[in-house]
Amino acid sequence: MSGLIEVLNKLQAANVRRDKAAILALVTPDVEYHFHVGTKPLVGVEGISKFLDRYWAMASELVWRIDHHAENGDKLLVEGYEEFVDTNTGKKVAHPYMGIFEIRDGKIAKWRDYFEKDPPPPAAPAAR
Repeated sequence: MSGLIEVLNKLQAANVRRDKAAILALVTPDVEYHFHVGTKPLVGVEGISKFLDRYWAMASELVWRIDHHAENGDKLLVEGYEEFVDTNTGKKVAHPYMGIFEIRDGKIAKWRDYFEKDPPPPAAPAAR
């Protein structure tokens, strides 16, 4: 599959619009999202939905820039920058970013984020 970056471009645009339905339409039902190294991944659309609620509640003025990307088969590797204002403190959080995506049938099936300087992650949804 080629053009994997287009899937991410759609995700980024939906994130800026805070369009949850558009984001959830871009992930597989069994999506696995590692949003913070050392924490359990979110699994499934419901996990992503709850994460977005928490993330958007604690972040404003979102900037998510991709400077470089590489594609190989169903894998997409991106490098860039993330910035937002923490709504709890009013402070700007900014850091280099790297993400790894596995795309299946045009949707994100696995997603791992890595940050050079970690902001406090939003609370993970309660385990069932």
